[in-house]
Amino acid sequence: MSAQARQPRLWPILLATLIGTAILVTLGVWQVQRLQWKEALLAQLAANAAATPIDLATAAARAAAGEDMEFVRVSFPATYRHEGMMKMLATYQGGQGWTIITPATSSDGFAVIIDRGRIPDQQLDGFDKPGGLVQIDGVLRGYGRGRAMFDPDNDARANLWYWWDVPAMLAAGGLAPELKPFPFVVQLLPAAAAASFPRPEEPKAKLANNHLGYAITWFGLAATLLAVAGVYLSGLRKTRRA
Repeated sequence: MSAQARQPRLWPILLATLIGTAILVTLGVWQVQRLQWKEALLAQLAANAAATPIDLATAAARAAAGEDMEFVRVSFPATYRHEGMMKMLATYQGGQGWTIITPATSSDGFAVIIDRGRIPDQQLDGFDKPGGLVQIDGVLRGYGRGRAMFDPDNDARANLWYWWDVPAMLAAGGLAPELKPFPFVVQLLPAAAAASFPRPEEPKAKLANNHLGYAITWFGLAATLLAVAGVYLSGLRKTRRA
């Protein structure tokens, strides 16, 4: 059998190259679409956080109507129920810390969970517990992802919490049953001078946005595949002409 007879046929290589390129380009286009969606979502969250605060009743009504309430600002008077305080394992400036979660009763009859911020471990037995009616200024957090794969079970009896479970926290908070359960956590906004503990964090949308890099990778692979196939096919044609 001659060397020319042993040469592979061109059309299967060309077909495989076109199919592979189409798949890679499709993946790249999908990542561009994801990028546009993620940027729009981040812009909406930023707009929510910058808008005029609303009260809990308005927030609950808007949520019931299907509106995305993540990071919407709220402001309302409420009374903390420190006897129902919960703590969630966290870090503080690189060391052991806790997120302090306190149930509260709003003036308009809502039972609400307040994320008051973080404290270092050594402050767990001595942090600020304001009494009476206070003005709560914060943003709404849905925590819709729930429990992550490696999160341990929350232990309400031992007051050890590892992930956000609003219904369970409302039940553990010991609030009056006639109160209306508010379906979001209210994350406090940092005060101008937060000298005491706990210290609220600046609300941030922790959404990974690597879609541009992924899109460039897929488009780059498509271009590389075309280039390699082009060189290979060109070499085959020259060999056949020889």
